[in-house]
Amino acid sequence: MNYFQHPRWKNLIEKGSEKLLQRKKQIIEAWKKLVSKCRELPVCQTSIKQLTVLLLAVFLVTGMIGNMEVFAAEEAAMIMADETITANRVLLDGKEVGYVCDPISARAVMDEVLSDKASLYNMDISTVSSMTFETVSIKPEQLSTKASLEKSFKEYTEVLVKAYSIYADDELIGVVKLEEEAHELLNHVKSQFLEEGSSLEDAYFQEEVKIEPVSVPFAEVKSVDELKEKIKEAQETIEEYTIQENDTLWDISRKYKIDLDELMAMNPERNPKKLRAGQTLRLSYPKMLLNVVTTQVTEYEESIAYETETKNDSSMYTNQSKVIQEGEKGLKKVGVLIRKVNGVEKEREVKSEEIIKKPVNKIIATGTKALLACSSRGSGRLAWPTKGRITSRFGRRWGKPHKGIDIANSKGTPIYAADSGTVTFAGRQGGYGRMVKISHGGGLTTLYAHMSSIKVKSGQKVSKGQVIGYMGSTGNSTGPHLHFEVRVNDNPKNPLKYLP
Repeated sequence: MNYFQHPRWKNLIEKGSEKLLQRKKQIIEAWKKLVSKCRELPVCQTSIKQLTVLLLAVFLVTGMIGNMEVFAAEEAAMIMADETITANRVLLDGKEVGYVCDPISARAVMDEVLSDKASLYNMDISTVSSMTFETVSIKPEQLSTKASLEKSFKEYTEVLVKAYSIYADDELIGVVKLEEEAHELLNHVKSQFLEEGSSLEDAYFQEEVKIEPVSVPFAEVKSVDELKEKIKEAQETIEEYTIQENDTLWDISRKYKIDLDELMAMNPERNPKKLRAGQTLRLSYPKMLLNVVTTQVTEYEESIAYETETKNDSSMYTNQSKVIQEGEKGLKKVGVLIRKVNGVEKEREVKSEEIIKKPVNKIIATGTKALLACSSRGSGRLAWPTKGRITSRFGRRWGKPHKGIDIANSKGTPIYAADSGTVTFAGRQGGYGRMVKISHGGGLTTLYAHMSSIKVKSGQKVSKGQVIGYMGSTGNSTGPHLHFEVRVNDNPKNPLKYLP
């Protein structure tokens, strides 16, 4: 209601009541003083009209004015409604978020917001947000309330917590709340590879591990359990290997410490017997975020191989021999320093050896009596069956026994009888391809495989050094070579022990 339109008050004003005019001036002056006092407060939250109502209440309670003089306060509010005040525009990282009478009030509200965040996270916090101010003229109603200022600060302030980051070779493992939690996590990773009862020398990480204080958003902070799971998961790294000259799958599996069957399963298109230089193989092995290296000292017993002595016996022919003393293995106690990575042994170093039992040598008597020359019986002393280089030796290969040696050369290289004897087989035989087998008497036989062509027949007598065929790659072969075997009573022997 507009009191100036009330007939009674309009009549009074028109009559120019001196008393009423004096009261009006008193109200306006008191109102101005109250507004001025309010502006000195840290945060201006009360609008001009609210102050007017407050002043009216005070005057009515104290009896300064009567009920009929309330219209004067309304007129005062109308007079001041068009007034502007000097205030501060609050900018957060350059963005306007409100207006205050004094910068101190805005900073006080920000301190409260940060304090609440610190209590919520139970962590020390900081902010990278920058608060600046600009002096402006605004209407009193534009001043921000505390609630609106708090809301803006919470929405636009970037709050960071003070935490601890864990790095391995400069790669971030994760961020935890406390430094103690970082050490707890690292100790847990190590403990998985510490064996009970072992004489542990040392345990450390293969990577350079660092714990550093850092300020980050709270969302980046993880619990110890979360990081335990992250470290536990292995990250598969797929790599390719280019096959080199004379490589075998067995050699590659040993080099990269991959099970041979797994390596073959990863490369089903590669025939292990037909590898070629320049081909590629897929390799896969786990790379952990943190790798624990342990060194420990341990002792174990190990057998000592006996040596074989040879004694001449003139009563036997040169292709004859007999054992006159069986050999016995010895025994020793060995102290070693074992180095493991993630519980898998990588190397060991012998630190001490103590002989418990000495070995007993094996003694073999070999004949020295010369044999009469004959085409069906050899001399017992073998000659090299061809020219070339050894590409595979006697022993285990690709997880299976390799019963002879492989001598590689170009296709068509001549192959000779290693000694005089009788051809017992000449033809194709399974994986051997074209093969010749010669008996030299006394249970000694030689075998020649993968020939491109054969120049002798079964039952034919041959002389030492006679051409029996030519080198090829028939049967299961990786390229032109001679597979040469020496057998005694059909038991494969290392040919290198019979060749000069």
